[in-house]
Amino acid sequence: MLGKISVKYRPLGASGIIVSEIGFGGWGIGGVTPGPTSYGPTDDNESRRALETAFDKGINYYDTASVYGKSEELIGKTFRDKRDQVVIGTKVGFLEHHTPQDFSQKNIVATLEKSLNNLGTDYIDLYQLHNPDIPNLPMDEIIDTLNGLKTRGLIRALGVSVKHPNHGLTVFKYGIFSSIQANLSMIDQRAIDNNLMELAEEQSVGVIGRTPLNFGFLTDNGKTMSLDFSPQDHRSVWPMKQREAWQKAARLLSEVAPEYPLAQLALCYCLSIAGVSTVIPGLLTVNDVLENTLASSLPRLSPDQMDQIRQIYNENDQFFVQQPRPPQ
Repeated sequence: MLGKISVKYRPLGASGIIVSEIGFGGWGIGGVTPGPTSYGPTDDNESRRALETAFDKGINYYDTASVYGKSEELIGKTFRDKRDQVVIGTKVGFLEHHTPQDFSQKNIVATLEKSLNNLGTDYIDLYQLHNPDIPNLPMDEIIDTLNGLKTRGLIRALGVSVKHPNHGLTVFKYGIFSSIQANLSMIDQRAIDNNLMELAEEQSVGVIGRTPLNFGFLTDNGKTMSLDFSPQDHRSVWPMKQREAWQKAARLLSEVAPEYPLAQLALCYCLSIAGVSTVIPGLLTVNDVLENTLASSLPRLSPDQMDQIRQIYNENDQFFVQQPRPPQ
């Protein structure tokens, strides 16, 4: 058996739930889903080994969604005998990728039942609205439904996984959500730009940092990753100029602390930001787990290093490529 290392733990906002500061992003292990909506084919046996290794290394938070292919089932099978030792977050809203969302009472209840069945459990630790368009939703009805499920003991805590960090700013007024999940990385600092991180810390709402490795770009110093992704890979639909900008970002950012592997530096960056409860890199293999969990035992970045990362981000147009407007 692999020996455990000291993965550290943090509170998930004011929920009373304690999570490992390095979590397990479960999108990738779901395998191929219709269209360019995954990271491509996966090996279920390797996925199970990755999950088992993560647990052995101290990771207790596992983030998934009903729309992530086989992800829920794999997590459920792996931890069926350890259910009380893990924290599982899943999501509701999408029936399938790229289809209209459904936050009706009927669909929330049906999706929860599906997730409970997939996971082989009778409760969900963190149930998250998946990319909701909050201003245009009947939030009072949605909250009543969620609170009813929580009262029945089917859900321990409620959260929101937002499509854009600006959407997270609308979450605070409801006062019942324990967490906000948003993109956060050295390449994507929008949750800092709009003060989401500061507000979350002030209001004791935990932040789950999604895509801390920026879809894999912060893994290889920007030198070896092929930008020609397979048609099944969701990254294949991004403009090539955007892919090139993110590869350039990796090269520049790797120079901030060259003594660290870039992935570990990227995770240390997120963990150095006040308000972060956990970061959830996509962990597809045992090697991914072994490298990423090491970040929890490394020192947090210094103010000078954080300032240097911020300067690189600002001096390079925040690494976002503006797309030309279509002709009028």
